[in-house]
Amino acid sequence: MIRNWGSESIAKFYVAEKLHRVTPAYPDDSLLRGAELLAQSGIGVLPVLQEGVPIGVLTEAGLREALQAGAQWSDPLGEWASDAFVRVPIDASVEEALPHLLETDLPAIGVDEWGRYVGVVSAAGLMARPVSMPQVGMIGGMATPLGVYLTNGVVSAGSSNLGLALTGALLFLLYAAATWIVIGGAQLAQARYGIPLYSYYNSPFAGVWTLTSDVLGLVLRGSIFVVFLLLMRALPIAGTHAAEHMVVHAIERGEPLVLEVVRRMPRVHPRCGTNLVAGVVLFLGLSKVFTWGSPPDSEARDLALLMALLFTLMFWRTFGAFLQWAATTKPPTDKQILGAIRSAEMLLQKARPYSGMTPSPIMRLWNSGLIQILAGAWGATLLFLLLERWLGITLLLG
Repeated sequence: MIRNWGSESIAKFYVAEKLHRVTPAYPDDSLLRGAELLAQSGIGVLPVLQEGVPIGVLTEAGLREALQAGAQWSDPLGEWASDAFVRVPIDASVEEALPHLLETDLPAIGVDEWGRYVGVVSAAGLMARPVSMPQVGMIGGMATPLGVYLTNGVVSAGSSNLGLALTGALLFLLYAAATWIVIGGAQLAQARYGIPLYSYYNSPFAGVWTLTSDVLGLVLRGSIFVVFLLLMRALPIAGTHAAEHMVVHAIERGEPLVLEVVRRMPRVHPRCGTNLVAGVVLFLGLSKVFTWGSPPDSEARDLALLMALLFTLMFWRTFGAFLQWAATTKPPTDKQILGAIRSAEMLLQKARPYSGMTPSPIMRLWNSGLIQILAGAWGATLLFLLLERWLGITLLLG
């Protein structure tokens, strides 16, 4: 996001962007330790914490008072800490926080939404420009039928949970459609023309590479994945997926989020989930090839599986990048890019108050969108099973 540092600022700043990360003290710390930390802080106040929550501050005046009263350097500093300090939520805007700081001579203690200490902020610090951009962290995203979803693990923006659930349902429908095309076509060819394609599809892999049973069977089973990718490429969500990658590239490079710039970004991203799928597919395919003709319990089979794993580790990203370019993304429209830019701007705005915050594992899992996508896929599966029972027909092939 481009900022104008003249009389008017485009962005709205928050306390989190203006914090000094002052190392805190604890009530049992010595006055010597407190003096050292106070000198290091450079802001004239030292937060004193109890279980992460500020309970007081040690100032130069408090330190002088302790020494004048005959306190020793080894005495605990807790009894000389003042509880007259101001707490300011880090998600408060500068306009909201500044009046509180103008009423006191001391800097304020910035706390998160749970009341835990995060940093120290002064009135001058609030009015000054931020020293650096907020630390958003690693950004991930999803393409959904309702637009781009973005997250840094702490906050999310763009498409809703409904959009993520619809993505899961859509992926299930694409897989179901791919199985209908491949298995249904094989059944039709066998029933109408006597070509035993469905038998080849169902035949177990014998490891002798006969043209009919092994090769055609593997081709038919693998073609479901190919048809799935072709169907995805044909839908608008492939363009949305590309727009998501392009806007994440722009953020990571520090580029302005404008159409002309984002349009130039690559639509292949190294952290795309397609790479994981590519790794699984590559390993399964290579393991079939490398274990051909090997007895099930032989050392040669173990060596072949190890070779398949090594080749997968070497080429899974390259294969994943090819799949992204060829199937799971396509050149997006300007409308899709502008939608991704809006999601990115919203994410950066929401992430500012939590700059540098590390999400908990549960928070990261929920914001990843995987739970919502699985819920959508399971919901679609359940709906198909209910329809099968109600209509008395088979909808799920395979």
